[in-house]
Amino acid sequence: MNLSGRLPALSACLVLSSASFFAQTAQNPAVTAALHEAADFRQRGQLSSALDSARKALKLAKGNCDECQRLVVDLQFQMDRPQDAASSAASWASHATSPAEKATAEYLQARALVLEDKDKHSDALLHRADQVLQQAAKDAPSDPAVHLLEGRVLAALKQESDAKAQFLACAAAPGATPIQCRRANAYAQNISLAANDEAPDFTISRDDGAPVTLESLAGKVVLIDFWATWCGPCARDRSYVQSIAKEFDKDNFVLLGISTDADEDAWKHHVHENRMVGIQVRDHRDAMKDMFHVGGIPTYLILDGNGIIRFRTTGALKDLRTKVRELVKEASSTTQPTAKATATTLEPTGN
Repeated sequence: MNLSGRLPALSACLVLSSASFFAQTAQNPAVTAALHEAADFRQRGQLSSALDSARKALKLAKGNCDECQRLVVDLQFQMDRPQDAASSAASWASHATSPAEKATAEYLQARALVLEDKDKHSDALLHRADQVLQQAAKDAPSDPAVHLLEGRVLAALKQESDAKAQFLACAAAPGATPIQCRRANAYAQNISLAANDEAPDFTISRDDGAPVTLESLAGKVVLIDFWATWCGPCARDRSYVQSIAKEFDKDNFVLLGISTDADEDAWKHHVHENRMVGIQVRDHRDAMKDMFHVGGIPTYLILDGNGIIRFRTTGALKDLRTKVRELVKEASSTTQPTAKATATTLEPTGN
């Protein structure tokens, strides 16, 4: 089952603070230099070199560097090496010096085990993830991310009543984000939804610099269109995709067009010339493409109002309109329990 997105998204209480990182590395410039080197390699897409530098930083820090540990695991996730990520996270957890740090490592280990199961389809991996998450819950009892992932693992193991209890615990957790609350409540109402992939927590800027985030789109059905000006099939589908955006009320639906164009001027001209509606952004460094694991264009994804990926197709155009209609109708007939916070929404306007 597709229990997890490919990149880990931690709740606030599991994220390591930059203050902690600088406190650890301030006395060792070599560690800081190695981490900067890793970041440079990563930005250029040279992930193997980035991983080597991250490991060098960890060795120089004699294993006492949370940021180094986290970077190693993150890179292994990005390189689609969940088995290595699980091993690295387990090692980190065994040497953790605080419950919060240990819970971070355990959460990431469980995420990696779930991803490994996605390829191997082994209940043994899910049972192992369950054990790790139980320990993480002891180390961080009120963390919503732990409860949410534990619920999804238990749902995959057909332990539905226990899964529902975890989802409700996530929704009730003080630190739960609006999107976590929405997902947890949706899963508690319909356990089968937990088998879908979740959209990663993203931020991308419009042409005017205004940010577009997953949280900002909460409550709306979102059709994501990965395209480029030079893509023939994208041009063929453009009028059809644009017509979908014009059919639905902006309070219920958003078209998010994500261009992979390197040439900003060509992209701007194309959007203006074709009067493209929806939120139009440019993913010039392929960050969104990597986060959503898009291998070719055009790729279309449809998210429900809870940021759950309910449809994906690459290449040949499918009947996107019918799926959007189904999800808009589903949203209008489902009463979503009120989250503890309200997400800010962006209007789907063209550039």
